[in-house]
Amino acid sequence: MRALFTVSDWAGHYFCMVPLGWALQAAGHEVRVACPPAQAAAVSSAGLIPAPVLDGPDMTYCTRLIRYQEAVDGTSALPGPPLHPVTGAPVGDLAEFDIAAQTTAFWQDAGRRVMDSYDAVVRLSRAWPPDLVVHDLMAPEGALAARLAGVPALYHSAGLFGAAETDPVLNTGLGDPTGSFARHGAEPWSREQISYVLDPSPDQAVPPHGTALRIPVRPVPYNGTGSVPDWLIEPRAGQRICVLWGYSATAMYGPYVPALRHALEAAVATGAEVVLTASREQVAALGELPQQIRVLTGFPVQLLLAGCDAVIHHGGAGTVMNAYAAGVPQLCLTLSIDQPVYRERVTRGGGALAMSALTSTPQEIHAGVAAVLADEDLRRAAGQVAADLAARPSPAALVPGLEQLARTGHWDQALVTAGW
Repeated sequence: MRALFTVSDWAGHYFCMVPLGWALQAAGHEVRVACPPAQAAAVSSAGLIPAPVLDGPDMTYCTRLIRYQEAVDGTSALPGPPLHPVTGAPVGDLAEFDIAAQTTAFWQDAGRRVMDSYDAVVRLSRAWPPDLVVHDLMAPEGALAARLAGVPALYHSAGLFGAAETDPVLNTGLGDPTGSFARHGAEPWSREQISYVLDPSPDQAVPPHGTALRIPVRPVPYNGTGSVPDWLIEPRAGQRICVLWGYSATAMYGPYVPALRHALEAAVATGAEVVLTASREQVAALGELPQQIRVLTGFPVQLLLAGCDAVIHHGGAGTVMNAYAAGVPQLCLTLSIDQPVYRERVTRGGGALAMSALTSTPQEIHAGVAAVLADEDLRRAAGQVAADLAARPSPAALVPGLEQLARTGHWDQALVTAGW
């Protein structure tokens, strides 16, 4: 069987798909990962074969444009000046960047890039015809390849985001604004047409999937490659808190967000050992740090969380799922998805607290850190979520069902159950 994955430029959206790629390859199937060129090295490092043919808009630049426009309109919730969309540096004067002209140019260029990306995946699928397609939410090119090849397609969620979000805050559209499906003779695309969803979300926090068949899967954390340092396998002297600030947060909101400093201060105040994993730019922006803070950069968080008593992070879905799987209580200081509906969904899964990184006071953040470390009910809930997720079929257990789906177009849960 040939399985074609299509993934976006956001590693956090497709890292969840890597274990499925391993499982398919281990079962003797061929896997190709259509990706933007910027992701080819990361895909190769994961042991999968990239096909770096996709293109699309730079989403970091896009987000900076949106934040800049908010600053110009006076609606920004950022604690300081917006980032320059090109350089990423805080601007001194909003007049130094022509937001109106550059936004128009961006969307014109984005349309061309998206059309090129669809054309490229169609060429790839004709040269390497797949039997099955798996795509992330930001790479629906795979859905077109599947439709033209007459094979099944599955959306692989990173967790907590549905195939058919109904809330306008989380429903980002992701249709086919360039008309690429129609250009290739296929029915126009919308997310409501997704038929199958591989979803690691806890059962308490399942997002809307519309009419798609939800296939629960055990989340197998993967966050890149790395090695386990000696200190991580030695017995701990006391409690340990991980503070994790994603790279996307830096790129979109700047290297210094006050909530990160407040979270570190609150973690230090508990007397626990504190491990900060962040970018070099973030660490530099924080200035001198207390000695009890151990700093890591580019470290795979799945190697760290099992040895922590709590984790504080920026609210990315991948990090949320990593903490769920590890059974570690978590405090989400949400940034890029700073909406009440998402925070409610995170906490509904149990074992997590969530608040806004941009509007919460230092006192609220200190209280949240203290609770996530000391609240035994929260800890028990986190452990229960982890146990529930561990009882799910692994990606390897899904392979017989996927083989049947590719052969017949029918998903047979009994095959998965029998193998599990």
